Amino acid sequence: MPIYCDESGGVGRGVMTLAGVDIDADSAEALTARFRTVTGFHGEVKGSRIDLAERALLFEMIQDSKARILVGIAISAMVPDGNGDRGDHDASVYAALLEDVVAAMLSGAGDCPNVVVDDGRYGPITLGAIREDIAALVGPCGTAQLDLSHRLAGLQIADVVANTFFNRALVNERQGRMAAIAAPLLENGQIRMRVLGGKTADAIT
Repeated sequence: MPIYCDESGGVGRGVMTLAGVDIDADSAEALTARFRTVTGFHGEVKGSRIDLAERALLFEMIQDSKARILVGIAISAMVPDGNGDRGDHDASVYAALLEDVVAAMLSGAGDCPNVVVDDGRYGPITLGAIREDIAALVGPCGTAQLDLSHRLAGLQIADVVANTFFNRALVNERQGRMAAIAAPLLENGQIRMRVLGGKTADAIT
């Protein structure tokens, strides 16, 4: 199955999260189509556009699917060294999160994995270099591609998951609700978390 990857947040926000979602393309399409039918939602499904009730419903649908998910988290202590450029640092943290999540997921992705990365955050040169790094991880049999989230349901699911865990890590009025929405999938092992560097992130609430 493809591994769809999308991020949320950034070093300027104090937290960056990246979700890798291993789900069959047809299953992802069916899941988002059912979500739209039940909710009446139109357009691209994004974490920043849906309310808490819709988010909870989407997570219930994910739980009913065979999706396997890993969420990588980079915390606020990760700031540029010296006078480093914040934009370059943000891209570096993103690349490190992406490589860490993909590498951790490859063991269960079959002999010829296909990794699809959202093409919406950085410029073409930066994203091209990142795609080459992921292509090296998947090897000659696999594929690594960039695509836009409005075109692929799997990327939309990854966006919602990454956004949920970004908000779950922030101390605000929605943190508890985000944690409650994600809890069943964490408890059954369908979603796992990693802090950048490979440590478990179970302590982040």
